[in-house]
Amino acid sequence: MRALIGGKGPDWVLEDIAPPEQLGALRIRVMAAGVNRADLYALEGTYTANSQGDGPFTAGMEVAGVVENGSLLSPDLPAGTPVMGITVGAFVDAAICDPRLVVPIPHGLDFTEAASLPVGLITEHDALVTQAGFTAGDSVLIVGATSSIGLIGVQMAKALGASTVIATTTTDAKRQALVDAGADVTVNTRTEDLAEVVLAATDGAGATITLDHVGGSLFAALPAATAIGGTIVSIGRLAGTGTELDLDTVAFRRQRLLGTTFSIRTRAELAAVVGALTAHVLPAVESRAISPRLDRVFDADDALAAAQHLRSGQGVGKVVFDFSAAHTTPDPAPDPVANIFGGIAQIGYVVRDVEASMRGFLATGVGPWFYLKGVRPQNFTYRGERADMAMDVAIANSGGVQIELICPVGDAPSMYRDFLAAGNEGVQHLAYWTEDYQGLYDRALAAGFTVGQEGQIGGADGRFAYFETEHHPGTVVEISDVGGTKRFVFDLVKLAADNWDWSNPIQEIDASLIGGDPAALAEIMAALG
Repeated sequence: MRALIGGKGPDWVLEDIAPPEQLGALRIRVMAAGVNRADLYALEGTYTANSQGDGPFTAGMEVAGVVENGSLLSPDLPAGTPVMGITVGAFVDAAICDPRLVVPIPHGLDFTEAASLPVGLITEHDALVTQAGFTAGDSVLIVGATSSIGLIGVQMAKALGASTVIATTTTDAKRQALVDAGADVTVNTRTEDLAEVVLAATDGAGATITLDHVGGSLFAALPAATAIGGTIVSIGRLAGTGTELDLDTVAFRRQRLLGTTFSIRTRAELAAVVGALTAHVLPAVESRAISPRLDRVFDADDALAAAQHLRSGQGVGKVVFDFSAAHTTPDPAPDPVANIFGGIAQIGYVVRDVEASMRGFLATGVGPWFYLKGVRPQNFTYRGERADMAMDVAIANSGGVQIELICPVGDAPSMYRDFLAAGNEGVQHLAYWTEDYQGLYDRALAAGFTVGQEGQIGGADGRFAYFETEHHPGTVVEISDVGGTKRFVFDLVKLAADNWDWSNPIQEIDASLIGGDPAALAEIMAALG
């Protein structure tokens, strides 16, 4: 298949390469790919993505296409789904993508339009909202707004409720593009004083937030154009990385200066950035409050002309490669996603009142229940940090499936507490049991799963891990080691359900007994019926 390769000279080289494969990744049939200035910087050797290796590389970072092969990590993106997103190696007929870094294409967009958006959307939303803390009513100054990313920033600020959006250009011929994107005020920084125009447009206050895509000498003018207590975010440095800054102005106006880049962020950090688009940005794209601003579309065979056009700085909007000519077969049909975990052994509910939940299940014939208060897992970590988490737990069987009820106790962080804090209550996870815990754990990590929390109950053979798989409530995957004592206890719970005579429907067990020897546990369980 075709790929544009960098690292072999001043421009991309079109070559045939083997189709890529990566465990846990989505394989995308690339229909279009966005071209960014960072792609040119990568050719020059001044920009290297965190996950890019040394030597020649498949170029590109922005993709739109159709899922060819699905992933365990994204059951909501089966084969045949049109998607857009970011990846390493987008200038290719088929790309490998981390499923956390792509989203379904909003209704109404074609592939070239979709390919023009992902980098701009994540860059501007992360800078404006996540970093600068934008709220509706803020005034926003966007410097270098005729760039493809800047035009998205103008639209996004308006769509999210900015009171005034001021956008800069260096030529009057491009002012109309800024007005069309929603700018209330435009500034030609070559012929007008930036601070004067901004202060006049904001009743002397200055912009609450300034997003700068230019850098260089113009950056020195930004503190005077930004409000007292305002925030300046350095996104791009088209005019250079050096500037002279009057620190007195920054200090007297009590401003924050922030820098941002995606090149050194981890996959998990990028996933959070992409995930943040869901609430407000993607709906704004679907409603066309934020719309693509295409400049030119080039065939993948015409890469040199595309690079020259982008270097010229004459364009307004996005340059996109069209890869669709390579794909003449029908879109792939959805197919089942492979399962490395086995069969579901437990359905876990997170609830606010365990005792009320037990009574509800008893009314439907599920019991008897074994109830443990104040269970404290050993070596518990939440997103890699130790936490003294405690929980009330009850378990019972319904046929061959165990039902678990969990209520977190105290304020220690956990995925259970996150679930409740989000306004949810009910099914929170599906658990898979294994006697080869370490093997399954390693396979899950190799497939791209990320651990949200993990710990032990009952010693070294009582390990458990919850993966970050919650696409909607109830889809968290837990794996649990049942190589020792825990298996013995679970078998007794099932035996109790199989032989239940409706007596002793709720039996409270001392949580400190968890981890005791099997003979002692058997004696206690037998005494409880």
